[in-house]
Amino acid sequence: MASFSKKFTIPGKSSDVIYQAVSTDIDRFLSKTPLGTVEVSREDASKKVTFKSSMASGTLTATEGELSVEVSLSFLASAFKGKIEEGVTRWLNKTFHV
Repeated sequence: MASFSKKFTIPGKSSDVIYQAVSTDIDRFLSKTPLGTVEVSREDASKKVTFKSSMASGTLTATEGELSVEVSLSFLASAFKGKIEEGVTRWLNKTFHV
């Protein structure tokens, strides 16, 4: 199984602002990926969004000025690792202008 873990610095944004943006946009973002049907859960208290499909699972955690992304990909989905990571970076740039 391929995986990647990355921390994105988002200066000047609170954990609440980051979590709200991720929580609101995650379904739309995942619908544009080749991951199939994805189950998403949100944990408001810990500011975490998790997702799971037959091809991938992941956790996005918002903290003060930072978003941590941890994703595990199935063998078949590992070919899309770079594309998914690129999509997350593009989304962050668009959403937070970083």
